[in-house]
Amino acid sequence: MLRLVELFNEEVIIVSIYSEEQILQMKEDDFSYHLHPTSSIPDMEAWGGPRIISEGEGVRVKSVEGKTYIDCGAGLWLNNVGTGRKEIVEAASKQMEKLHYFQSFNGYTHPLAIEVAKKFAKMVPVENARIFFTSGGSESNDSAYKLARLYFNLTGRPEKNQIICRTKAYHGVAYGATSATSLPGFWDGFRPLVPGFHHTDHPHCYFCAWGKEEGSCDYECAKAVEEKILEIGPEKVAGFSAEPVIGTGGAIVPPNGYYPRVREICNKYDVLLIADEVICGFGRTGKNFGIENWGVKPDLMMLAKGITSGYIPMGAVALTGKIYEPIKKHGIFMHGYTYTGHPVACAAALANLEIVEKENLVENARIKGEILRQKVRALDLPCIGEVRGIGMINGVQLVKNRETREKFAPSVGFAKRVSFLGWENGLILRPLIDDALQLSPSLIISETEIDELVEKLETSIKQAWEEYLANDEKTL
Repeated sequence: MLRLVELFNEEVIIVSIYSEEQILQMKEDDFSYHLHPTSSIPDMEAWGGPRIISEGEGVRVKSVEGKTYIDCGAGLWLNNVGTGRKEIVEAASKQMEKLHYFQSFNGYTHPLAIEVAKKFAKMVPVENARIFFTSGGSESNDSAYKLARLYFNLTGRPEKNQIICRTKAYHGVAYGATSATSLPGFWDGFRPLVPGFHHTDHPHCYFCAWGKEEGSCDYECAKAVEEKILEIGPEKVAGFSAEPVIGTGGAIVPPNGYYPRVREICNKYDVLLIADEVICGFGRTGKNFGIENWGVKPDLMMLAKGITSGYIPMGAVALTGKIYEPIKKHGIFMHGYTYTGHPVACAAALANLEIVEKENLVENARIKGEILRQKVRALDLPCIGEVRGIGMINGVQLVKNRETREKFAPSVGFAKRVSFLGWENGLILRPLIDDALQLSPSLIISETEIDELVEKLETSIKQAWEEYLANDEKTL
């Protein structure tokens, strides 16, 4: 991997231990043997192969060619404490030597699973919480939907089994999670989906589906949840599932009154409120959990990503005591995963959360996130329509016309082009739906690093905009 960067006449000379031949062979082997998740094969072919990352430190990663990048997405929203944290590596290594694995089935457990369950149960805004462990977000989502249906089944209402989700939702790619997700492409070719999932419009004040402006509406976005419940029949609806802040669908923050109103609606019709905190949890929104920004308590909560900052896969579901009690009376929960409560994952989780607490990263996310948004807004570029976010979940909405909020034609691929130029300029950017850009770096980011990020982002957007105008506003 890359070990040496030299400074010569104030120019950075990048030294890679990989030869050009080795890099070309890696890219050729990748094409020959590797099927990438959610990746455009034509794009990789156009790039001359995948972008190969070999190491990282803090908020930065390095490619095999020797170039350093600020990772604006913290991997996939998850690397809260940054790369290269020896505390987590050492904790995982010690646990691997002591007990690398044991099952949680058949009444077995181990000390760290108990410790992590206790810690999570005391952290989450879920009443009398019990914790069920998974290996990641998709498994957490599938487990939560099964728990919602099981609860009503065990309490004598088996017909109450329908799940309502939202447009632009991303809940994962297991089959139940795929059915809950509602983003272009995730259903294509995979039907039939799991029955019993429905979708209602999501809240987004900038592109309001009801043509309203924030502050002069009656929360039609929340009323849409009630309308969907009534359309299906309250006696049939088990749960309403939502990301507190929509992530992959565009880093969309709801208006302040949305979740309190939704909680009231769920209470009214005896519908479980299911909070998908896979992206939002463990400090990313400037609170321990995203839903806490609106003072609302869910009945079920899905967790993953920030649990370990991605150092090892892990997920969880928090359920209320109300949901747990009928399962206890029933005597067994017939569901589980091989790696549920994995000892090494538990060790990594505890070390990771110790860093979050010790370095006050929840507060850093709140403060630095606002600084990041202010600095991007100050760029005042003609194609930046909205800079939205909360904590360190942020989206930069790129539009053709800022005054009218007119979107680019999908064929233009504007955000995609910005992300490509960002790579050339030293940023790893991810385009989201409708030409938004994801800005969700690690929670450890400093203001100096934010300044560098914003400068390179400005350069990349300006380059794409100039290309767009020079190309007569056609495909980039």
